[in-house]
Amino acid sequence: MSAIALRDLSVRVAGHDLVRHVSLEVAAGSWCTVIGPNGAGKTTLVEAVAGLRSLASGEVALDGEALASMSGRERARRVSLVPQHPVIPAGMSVHDYVALGRTAYHGVLRAPSSSDHAVVASVLERVELTSFRDRDVVTLSGGERQRMVLGRALAQSTMVMVLDEPITGLDLRHQMTMLEMLRREVDDCGLTVLATLHDLTLAGQFADRLVLLDHGEIVLDGPASEVIRSDELAKRYEMELRVVEINGSDVVVPVRDARRGPSPLSTEQ
Repeated sequence: MSAIALRDLSVRVAGHDLVRHVSLEVAAGSWCTVIGPNGAGKTTLVEAVAGLRSLASGEVALDGEALASMSGRERARRVSLVPQHPVIPAGMSVHDYVALGRTAYHGVLRAPSSSDHAVVASVLERVELTSFRDRDVVTLSGGERQRMVLGRALAQSTMVMVLDEPITGLDLRHQMTMLEMLRREVDDCGLTVLATLHDLTLAGQFADRLVLLDHGEIVLDGPASEVIRSDELAKRYEMELRVVEINGSDVVVPVRDARRGPSPLSTEQ
């Protein structure tokens, strides 16, 4: 049984179809990244999986159970979200922000249990923020803040996590740190990840599978290495792309050539 199943999913806003008839299954313990040009519907798709979008048609199911049948509290125990632009309230410590992920278990009016505290302590260690636990959230750097937001999602102890551009605004080192942390959660803990990424090279290096979305529809779905090297990729981005293999990893290079204009993806070894 798939951890995530989308069946004929459509999302319509103000008369416009942002996602159209998408069917997709993501196996438990795997990482699937949705790529595509701006306006393709990537954010809408992951928000629908997190239960933040009303559906025009179709269904989202987690481990075979329809998302629409779950209460908000149950949904928070099944799927966590790392948004592209999280709200970071001033005056809160890193520990307390990460601990918000446990609210679905103890409720708003009850104090966290010893088990909740243990989960938060473990998460802070996993995202390398133990020494920052008492810091005000507004004093963190961009990379530290993103790790904290990931920590809150991990504290929900869900087996499914959706992430919308989790490395936006981070420098190269912090991008790699963030993605390596996620990859470790997938490999060591069996987490199922559905993410969106703009960086095609990093998408191909970290995901098991890539889904190319354009105009709200899936146009390509397959192993990361196959999608990265597909002619369809350059066509959808409307530009020439080259794929260069470096130390066994595919690097996607956009090529500027005003004379020839866009051309199909080519491959270099």
